[in-house]
Amino acid sequence: MQRSPVARRHRMLHLRMGPKQSQIAVVTGASSGVGLYAAHALINKGNWHIVMACRDVDRAERAANSVNLPKDAYTVLHCDLADFASVLKFVKGLSSVARVDHLDALICNAAIWHPRVKKPRFTVDGIEKTMQVCHLSHLLLCRELLPKLKISRGRIVFLTTQTHSPDSLPGKIPPQARLGDLSGLAAGLDPQTTDMVESGPFQPTKAFKDAKAENVLTMKALSDRYGRDGVTSVAIFPGCVAESNLFREKRGWFRYVFFPILQKYITRQYVPNDEAGRRVAEVATQGQFSDAGSYCQWRGKYTEGREKTKSQVIEPTYEIDKADQLYELSLDLIDQALRRRGLKSTILAPV
Repeated sequence: MQRSPVARRHRMLHLRMGPKQSQIAVVTGASSGVGLYAAHALINKGNWHIVMACRDVDRAERAANSVNLPKDAYTVLHCDLADFASVLKFVKGLSSVARVDHLDALICNAAIWHPRVKKPRFTVDGIEKTMQVCHLSHLLLCRELLPKLKISRGRIVFLTTQTHSPDSLPGKIPPQARLGDLSGLAAGLDPQTTDMVESGPFQPTKAFKDAKAENVLTMKALSDRYGRDGVTSVAIFPGCVAESNLFREKRGWFRYVFFPILQKYITRQYVPNDEAGRRVAEVATQGQFSDAGSYCQWRGKYTEGREKTKSQVIEPTYEIDKADQLYELSLDLIDQALRRRGLKSTILAPV
């Protein structure tokens, strides 16, 4: 039986990895927006091969073609973050199909936000979807790929937003992110318990902001545990891309009028996709971002010129001291979900 073109490219990845492509990065959600342009920026450096971890393989291939990614500089592998089994299959395929033996960067970019839904949506694993896609599946991916990251002394980069912290101007807009006592997470985030990490009624925008806060806390927990092994974990806000598909469910007046004006003239955090992608690539590759366990963003107004902006390490959410508790509860929840589906779980094993 003849293999599909995608499958053939997967088999050829190892053979095509020459001296000029010595670095390998996995980027989740690389079929659009910041993820796609981060892949583009890394490839432009000349020595990177990008594994695009995407739910829709055909869409990812079309996206890669739309920005003229060289055919031998990227590989698309299926990865649905709303399904733990798909995440594990992706990790297995990375070794057995793509033949990747080391990893230099893992960019946790993919996210979802459904601001207009009234009721929570649940995944095949029985977990509230926003929390699984944005947080739990990225944690599972990090844990499974740590051995490859250790080999290269690689980097884990979490993309977050200013709204993860109520101390920031955008973060003060209700509903604010708040993890509280994490009782909802401890209870399982399933239909029989609660839909929110701190219990309480479901709020789609708060669920997204909470998940972004959890990305920052997860970064801190990973840094504390694996920084000594040479794995650098950082979180960044690369600027606000008003045209992002993340806002596709917002009404037109918000997406095309109010929000761009807010970001350009009030918060001054507006950037186009290509600039946000460039910043992600910088963090994934450059030594200036070597402060493991840090959260950074860019200060200055990009619309006045890139030279007017500068990256800075800033204080993350005031709930950062809950990082260890969040990390352990999240691992337990993933383990329980895998076992319910009869899947082999090694999430609690030492890495």
